[in-house]
Amino acid sequence: MLRSVVRTAASVSRRPFARHTLRPAPLVTLNYPFPPVYTSHTATVHTNTVVRSFSSIYHHHRQQQQQPFQLTETDLALIEEQARQPQTSVSLQALMRTGQGEYLHKTFEQETVQKHAATELVLRQVAGFLRRELPIRLAHRIHDLEGIPVLKDMESVQAVRDLYTKSCLELLQTQEITTTEQEEAFAAALEQIYERHSKVLVQMARGAFEFRQAVRDGRADARHEFELQEETHAFLDRFYLCRIGIRVLIGQYLALRQPPVDHYVGIICSKTSPYEIVKRAIDDAAFMCTRKYGDAPEVIMSGSLDLTFPYVPTHLREYNYLLVIYIYCMICACAGFSPFNSRP
Repeated sequence: MLRSVVRTAASVSRRPFARHTLRPAPLVTLNYPFPPVYTSHTATVHTNTVVRSFSSIYHHHRQQQQQPFQLTETDLALIEEQARQPQTSVSLQALMRTGQGEYLHKTFEQETVQKHAATELVLRQVAGFLRRELPIRLAHRIHDLEGIPVLKDMESVQAVRDLYTKSCLELLQTQEITTTEQEEAFAAALEQIYERHSKVLVQMARGAFEFRQAVRDGRADARHEFELQEETHAFLDRFYLCRIGIRVLIGQYLALRQPPVDHYVGIICSKTSPYEIVKRAIDDAAFMCTRKYGDAPEVIMSGSLDLTFPYVPTHLREYNYLLVIYIYCMICACAGFSPFNSRP
């Protein structure tokens, strides 16, 4: 699959562009933050989508920020206890099999499985796992946010830390899930947390800007500036990777509560096609490139075009779209094309 995607990106032709009409409206939502993962494969997109600038999004979210989160000694002890526990690794295969009810025997007795609908027990099983696992993962992220030099003092990063702390304590206060009603209440609380954390990317990006300004202003020791930036980069890579894992777990659970979709188990598609995803990314990127530069390069795809495998399509769609649109812009810039808004 990777070979097919890379060859697709590398095979963008530099030959003279073929003039063509505007393409259909893009199939991806360009509003930020992105829509919830668990609804992305059924979402509809309108042609009047407006791309909002980073600054406008940031100021909008800053107006909605709450007062600093106040912690008690008991709260700190709970978070510390969770942070000392190891995280449980979960593969996509395990997520699929759990969603299909193949692991119900590990949680429920055979008599219980026979008396209840499989879907109901699956939701209770997944909810029980998330109730134990998510506080541990959030506590680990809280410790990371408190331990990174200089960056931890940035206002936006502190807001993210408070957000993770609030969500961690909320999950720790939920009841043990033994009934359908308790599972539904847990799902409602988790959906609020999922939506609340959609702002984290914007806040962490703002924190990175604040960190860079702090380094330039001399608030960080210049002698250790390089080591500090290396440590910060490693922290951000680890933080974003862990964030993806948390949102995949939550998104998978919430998607299991939605009406079933063919070939999908939650957010995982059992027949994900790299060809279809890259083709959609090309169409979307070509539309944006044509709107900005008046034309778009031709893309030739080769490789195993009929390949399919289980994966989360939304991740591939977003990353491939960003990759293709970046290549388009570079080629147009090298070819001497100017954006419409910069022409006389």
